[in-house]
Amino acid sequence: MGQCRFLTALGIVVALGMPLLAPAQSGGGVPRPLLAKFKRGLNITRWFCYLDNASDTKHFETYLTDADFVAFKKLNVSWIRLCISPEAIYKDGHPNEQNLPYLDKGIKRLEKAGLAVLVDLHDNGQMKLDQPGHDNSGFVSFWKSMARHYVGQDEISVAFELLNEPQFNNNPQVWHALQAKTVAAIRAVDPQRTIMVSGTGWSGIEALEKLEPLPQKNLLYTFHCYDPFLFTHQGASWVGDPPKDLKSMPFPSSPDVIKDALDKSPAADAGAIKWFGDQRFDARYLQGRLAKGFEYGLVNHVPVVLGEFGAYPPVSPVDSRGRWFGAMGNAIQQLGLANALWGYDDGLGLGRTVGPDGKLNLDAVTLQSLFGISKL
Repeated sequence: MGQCRFLTALGIVVALGMPLLAPAQSGGGVPRPLLAKFKRGLNITRWFCYLDNASDTKHFETYLTDADFVAFKKLNVSWIRLCISPEAIYKDGHPNEQNLPYLDKGIKRLEKAGLAVLVDLHDNGQMKLDQPGHDNSGFVSFWKSMARHYVGQDEISVAFELLNEPQFNNNPQVWHALQAKTVAAIRAVDPQRTIMVSGTGWSGIEALEKLEPLPQKNLLYTFHCYDPFLFTHQGASWVGDPPKDLKSMPFPSSPDVIKDALDKSPAADAGAIKWFGDQRFDARYLQGRLAKGFEYGLVNHVPVVLGEFGAYPPVSPVDSRGRWFGAMGNAIQQLGLANALWGYDDGLGLGRTVGPDGKLNLDAVTLQSLFGISKL
C-alpha cells in the first residue's frame, strides 16, 4: 500500500473514531500466543540496567515487590521489555554466569504473572559495536550462548531483542550484516525463538523504513519515538544542545505559545525555539509519525512494535506533558500498535519509586493521560 493511500485510509478511520487494529499487520510467523501478549507494555529499566553495582545480587532478588505486580494488573500490562545492561549480563562474549540465574528467576516471576518478556541487551554505546574495525564476534557468540541456555523453554512467552538502539550512523550496513548473522546464529541453536530486530540511528522511524526485512520468519520489528525531541527531552542533561538547556517548551507548538520557553531558556536557543513553534507539532503530527512505523509492517507483512516512548518531566509544562501522552495514547490505540512505555521505573514515564512504607509512587500525569487512571 502506498503512503498516500495508507494515510488517506487512516484519516478516514480516525475521522470516524474507529480503531485500525493490529490484525491488519501480518503476524510474520510469530506464535499467536506470544503475539497476542504484545499489546500494552512497559520498559523495566532499573532492575538489571542502569546499575550502581552490577554484582549486587540482592538487588536482583528484591527489586520488584508484590505491589509492582498489582500495579501491572491495574495498568492492564501484558508484556515487559526487560532492559539488561552489558555490565550485568555480557562477559567475554558469553552470558555472565554469576548473574544469569537471577535473570532466569526474574523472567519466571514475570511469566508467572502472565506477562510476556522481551530480553533486551540494553547497550548505550558501551559495547562499541559500531566502531570501525571492531571485532563483533563476541556479540554473536553471546546470543548463541543465550539461545543455547533458553532453547526449548518459554517459546510462547520469552523473546530476544538483539540490541537496544543500534547507532551505526556512518555504517548502517555493518549493523544490517551483524544483525542478520546473529539472527542466523540464534536460529541454528533455537529455531523457535522469536527475535526482535531494528534499524540503525537509535531505532528511529526513518531507519526502520530503510531496513530490508530479513528472510527469516518469527521476527518482531521495532522503532522508538520521542518526537518532537525538543519537547520530550527538554532539560535532559544527557543529551546535547539545545534540548538540555530548554525549559517550558509547550505541546502542541505554535508561534503563539512559545513565549515562556523564550523567556526561560538561554538566548542562544531562541532560533531553535522559534523553529519549534513554526512547526506546529500536534496530535496529528504524532499520528503521522507512528503511522510510518505501522505502515512498514503493512507493506512488509511483519509485526511492528513501538519499543520506547516517553517525555522528561522536570521542566516540561504539566498540561503539555499530559496532552503529549494523551495524543500518543490515542494514536497508539487508533493504530492498534504494540507498545512499551519508557519506562515503568524511569522519569520519562511512570517514574516508579517506593516509599519507606513500601507504597509505590507513580507519575500522576502519565497515569491519568496515558492510562486513564487517577491513582492506583
